[in-house]
Amino acid sequence: MSENKELTDLSYLRSLTGGANDKMAKYIRMFLTGAPISLQQMELYALSKDWSGLKGTAHALKPQLGYFGAKGTEDLLKNIERMAGDQVDLEQIPASLENFKVQLDLITVELEAQLKALGN
Repeated sequence: MSENKELTDLSYLRSLTGGANDKMAKYIRMFLTGAPISLQQMELYALSKDWSGLKGTAHALKPQLGYFGAKGTEDLLKNIERMAGDQVDLEQIPASLENFKVQLDLITVELEAQLKALGN
């Protein structure tokens, strides 16, 4: 994988919004506000071994990543959701959440740059 490979691709969001910059910016801002809260919730659920809560939060966040073309990160969340839902490989959840956190930080940087490019 190349060093400069972006995790996001806004093609789907662009088609969803008809290319309207204000609508694209609105979706990006909603994600940038909500995703860190969802991550915190998932970490707390994992710590308290609330697998149902973890599964539900991961499930709710997944489609948002799809809007931004973050397929690899969406797949990571699918895996977290599966492990929590089936209660298998639970020892892998902390590392998966840490990986998700790193990817979310990179996605945030990319989306913030896109917001600037959209003039918002």
